[in-house]
Amino acid sequence: MFDFFWVPLMVALVSAVATLSLRPLALRGGLLDRPGGRKRHDGDVPLVGGIAITFAVWVGAIVFMREQGHYIALLGGLTVLAMVGVVDDLKGMTPLTKLGFQIFAAILMTSWGGVFLMSLGDLMGKREIELANWGIPLTLFAVVAVINAMNMMDGLDGLAGGLAFIIFAWFGYLAGEIGSNSAQRLCVVLCGALLGFLLFNMPNPLRGRKRVFLGDAGSLMLGFGIVWFAVELSQPVYNAGRHVPPVLMLWIAGFLLIDLLAVVTRRMVSGRNPLSADRTHLHHVLIRMDLPPVLVVWIILASNALLGLIGVVAWKAGVPDNWLFLGFLVVAVIHMMIMHNAARFLRRGRRLVAQRRRTD
Repeated sequence: MFDFFWVPLMVALVSAVATLSLRPLALRGGLLDRPGGRKRHDGDVPLVGGIAITFAVWVGAIVFMREQGHYIALLGGLTVLAMVGVVDDLKGMTPLTKLGFQIFAAILMTSWGGVFLMSLGDLMGKREIELANWGIPLTLFAVVAVINAMNMMDGLDGLAGGLAFIIFAWFGYLAGEIGSNSAQRLCVVLCGALLGFLLFNMPNPLRGRKRVFLGDAGSLMLGFGIVWFAVELSQPVYNAGRHVPPVLMLWIAGFLLIDLLAVVTRRMVSGRNPLSADRTHLHHVLIRMDLPPVLVVWIILASNALLGLIGVVAWKAGVPDNWLFLGFLVVAVIHMMIMHNAARFLRRGRRLVAQRRRTD
């Protein structure tokens, strides 16, 4: 009860207080997201969410964990990326420089924390795929991919933070299933820190005019935290050999990875930079169907939670890794086909919305 109620509640309080304390500093210091170009929100919004979450996670880790152990490397990586995000939000930073810091954080994870991929599980239904010397390079790639996926997903109030909350909640459950108490406690701390931030990010009566954004500080550090636990909980060398199948992490991350795959593939096919910014993500398409932004956020969050539930239930039911992998690929391909025909679905969606409005 203490872990799942009081710990997140107290960390959420720390996060909320930190958010409120940082808002006036951001307003005076110019740490703001100003509308214009692809940014279509109203007014200047402080970019303090990532800083508040990082601070709350540090407090939670120190207060509610007897020792941090190798998670010092996790906290160090979160802090480095949060600082990089603040500098980027304030002054801007070249993509190559940001990539360098992301790789540095990944090296902290693999070399200091000792957390890296060693196996992909039995994806082909033949035998376990062991990575050997490819483990660390693939881990570095995964860190960069997930960090940028989270950064790309930060497009609507509550979307990136809500996705991270759902993912860390699933991680906390899985950590409990394999008996990793420290990982579970830290995932619960992350959920609490996100909850305190979401009070001022997602539309709700308590937010009022205290709206804040994650900023790059938040999206970068959350992406790093997600890939850390996705690796740690899925590898047999941690937690006394108890682990979940690596393929299950694809279902837990869900649309975070599916949307990244669809967008990057579409950009590469059209001859554009796969990391270039545009408005072709799933949430952009749904917005262009004239759906309310709040509804779009809840549709994606509910869908991601459902994907995680499907993966966990299938794992508990003993579904083989290769079937879980095939199922995820089918979901990803269906999503990519829908996004490829987004214009057609937009027209149909707008007609359906217009018809409903006329009938109402």
